[in-house]
Amino acid sequence: MVCRPGTTARELAGLLTRERVGSVVVVGDDGTPVGIVTDRDLRQKIVADARDPATPASAIMSAPVRAIASTAFALDAMLEMTRRDIRHLAVTDGGRLTGIVSARDLLAETMAHPVLLARDIARAPALDALAAAAERVTALVPELVRAGARAYDLGQLVAELNDRLVARVLALAETALAATGAGAPLPYAWLLFGSEARREQTLRTDQDNGLVYADPPPDQAAAAGYFARFAEKAIEGLVAVGFPRCPGDVMASNPRWCQPLAEWSRYFRQCLDAPTPERVLGASIHFDVRPLTGAADLGASLGELLRREAPGHRLFLGLLARDVVERPVPLTLLGRVSVARRGAHAGTVDVKGGGTMQLVGAARVLALELGLEERNTLDRVRAAAARGVWTDGEARDIVQAGETVMRLRLTHQLEQLDRREPPDNRLVVARLPRADALLLRDALRIIAGVQQTVRGRYPEGL
Repeated sequence: MVCRPGTTARELAGLLTRERVGSVVVVGDDGTPVGIVTDRDLRQKIVADARDPATPASAIMSAPVRAIASTAFALDAMLEMTRRDIRHLAVTDGGRLTGIVSARDLLAETMAHPVLLARDIARAPALDALAAAAERVTALVPELVRAGARAYDLGQLVAELNDRLVARVLALAETALAATGAGAPLPYAWLLFGSEARREQTLRTDQDNGLVYADPPPDQAAAAGYFARFAEKAIEGLVAVGFPRCPGDVMASNPRWCQPLAEWSRYFRQCLDAPTPERVLGASIHFDVRPLTGAADLGASLGELLRREAPGHRLFLGLLARDVVERPVPLTLLGRVSVARRGAHAGTVDVKGGGTMQLVGAARVLALELGLEERNTLDRVRAAAARGVWTDGEARDIVQAGETVMRLRLTHQLEQLDRREPPDNRLVVARLPRADALLLRDALRIIAGVQQTVRGRYPEGL
């Protein structure tokens, strides 16, 4: 349903009522969308504000109108709505409007829509409300899996919602400290590491985070004390919401990971300039870093440091590569999936330790060597192919292999949760449908090939 910029509010109300739709796209002379008017716009901007019903659409429309290509997947539209906090998207083909999709179109009424979840998270007044929202995020995952969502897309969407949960917890922590008269003395950024930074989480796991703040002047020694209190309050809040503490204490509440920019820079340069196997392996989680809230330039500067300096440190890259190639992929000499033969895990294969970690590590070391900006593993594979590491066809196979392993792992974990069992990463291969068993075998073979690519590029660490 479309209208011109001069269409009046009265005419729009009649159009919405007559056609039984909730929005109208405003198009220019050439047919391209320039804005959108929803029934909510009419209620809020005309009725509630007592404006003249002759007000033109151009005066009340939301612009620019957000659009998505007609060839995009439904989950792409859902993610765009969540990120932009909107409920409607124009659908275009070659820039011309072909339709409109709403939040209601995408999911059944019984399913919590991510856009509504995101808004509830932003408005949550306290941690208990956030904990309830976090449960809704978790409940959304199996619904989307049943709807056919790809693991990659699911990770992007869940990461967006988790980001908002964390950001709201941080805002509540800031407010609580401000009530005691304490405010942030310097700009800071909250840092995410590991799978959170790569946007690859689908189920909530333990926290991996840190905090960087601007280098304090000599007369501002109290900055460390404030950020230590803030970080501890934030971590307590995250635990209350449902994000477990990190067993390895890689959290901002650990003074080691709550530092001014100069200390973080020194830490990364030490890993680059004086690498040892223990130091590099212990720090590898930090090489996937993403700033979430606050002064984004502080967090971004750490990523820039790695992209700028890591390519010239071949020994450092080689040691990262060693961890990739020394992790065995569970295949027999004949190329079949190798399962544990005895013990509590007999008949199972660890798809995280025997597939995911090798692919994640390979993509990470290539990203550091090539100075790539991408953080997600599959995005890094595509970017590395664009730089000549693999052909486009090889990259597609690797991406498909990664998707297969992620899907099988997630499906297995959701089944365990349904049985009220703690989720793990061990698939019972004999119970897999034959098609999935073959896909797993092929995926592991491809990941083993990725290991060989890494082995050939970094002889320094092997």
